[in-house]
Amino acid sequence: MTTEPLASLVKRASEAARGRRFDEAAALLDEVLAQDPSHLHALDLFGFVRYFQGRYAEAEQHCRTALSLDPDRAYAHKGLGLCVAKQGKVDEGIESLRRAMTLKPQWSDPYWDLGVVLNEAGRFEEALDVLAQGAAMVPNRAPDFRKFQAQVRRRMQQG
Repeated sequence: MTTEPLASLVKRASEAARGRRFDEAAALLDEVLAQDPSHLHALDLFGFVRYFQGRYAEAEQHCRTALSLDPDRAYAHKGLGLCVAKQGKVDEGIESLRRAMTLKPQWSDPYWDLGVVLNEAGRFEEALDVLAQGAAMVPNRAPDFRKFQAQVRRRMQQG
């Protein structure tokens, strides 16, 4: 274990995660959580890392730990929604993503991610509705939401 300050370790882990160097990020986050198991940013970031590694149950646990420390943490609700949906618990995932939307209504990610979950579940009309909501709530992302809606409509037509 290093004596490097936690803030520096988290920053390096964040940079590694953004660079899609997930194993490196995970090793750094292990160090952070060994020193401070309640470090919320590290828990959020570890959930992100494990999600992109396809380790959804581990990602879910990091999100749940963050939520046990801060039940109104929008990022953890968003992450939890994605993780549980990937594990087949779609309704629970939808509920958690909707909670993130309620907590941070001007944040585009939960709308987008809920659109993804609904689209993947074949719930196209609901996906279109939530993407329209996202476009209205986050106008600077409206063009992206409209493109996603077009993809959902094409998928609907394909049956």
